[in-house]
Amino acid sequence: MTRRAIARLLACALLPPVVRRGSAQEFTKERRYRADAQILILSLPIFRRSGVGGGSASWREWREPGGLMRQLEFAGYSSPARAGGLNRLGFIRETSCRDENTIRESSYFGVMTASPEESAEEAHKALHSTAKEAAYTAIEGRIAGRQVETATAHFTGPQLSPEHRAELLARAEQALATAPKKPPEFRTNGAVPAPFLHALADALRAPARGESRYVYSGRLYRLWVRHTEDAKAAAYFRERGLLRAGAGVVRVAGKVRRDAGGKETDFRVWIEAGAIQPMPLRIDFQPKAYLRLVFEAEA
Repeated sequence: MTRRAIARLLACALLPPVVRRGSAQEFTKERRYRADAQILILSLPIFRRSGVGGGSASWREWREPGGLMRQLEFAGYSSPARAGGLNRLGFIRETSCRDENTIRESSYFGVMTASPEESAEEAHKALHSTAKEAAYTAIEGRIAGRQVETATAHFTGPQLSPEHRAELLARAEQALATAPKKPPEFRTNGAVPAPFLHALADALRAPARGESRYVYSGRLYRLWVRHTEDAKAAAYFRERGLLRAGAGVVRVAGKVRRDAGGKETDFRVWIEAGAIQPMPLRIDFQPKAYLRLVFEAEA
């Protein structure tokens, strides 16, 4: 990827769109979450704690001469005081340029704290760490037609809180500036699928789709979803003021797996039924065998 292409993609990804008030062609929506955690042993919960961290999601769309721009972002973080001293944060942001139904070009940029713990015992040892620095992983990618480029970088830096996200972004960009670009790990026959957040957003809006694919870190993945009405959740979110009167809620049960094979990862997302831009009301997934996280939307 050339310096000019990188500058263009970063400018598109990092700068919020100019929203014209009253314009039907502009859309911006953000949502914040409280993160709750469960510790699992043999898939059984043995410990629960509410408010171990938080998160946010945003969906932005705007028109430019080249087409419809869409920017999707999700961020999550732990609160050390509530999470046994663990300081974890990360986010992913994707930007695409599309026609009405086809993505012509997309890019993604993300960074997260490295979490090497693979068991509950290792996670317990990581609690209340006095380390002043942390290990991070940054990634960027570009998808255009049959072209797929990805770069990853690993770096160390100070333990940062969500309030210092700008500093973390700058460090990630600096690390990626010298990272080698790698080709995809799959054969690109025809148009390449969208990155993860875009594929998920389209799957949430299309109950009949069922199965789709996405690209992340130069690898091809499969995504399956199943939509089910959830009247109990609708009553719950309506009582909390997160759902308009008369609206329903759909629970989307999903799973992802690398196209070349491997372990499946399950997740569940609750959204407002029929929403054109579905922002999750709840996100439930298991990033580690011993850890389950639930992001609950805040009023």
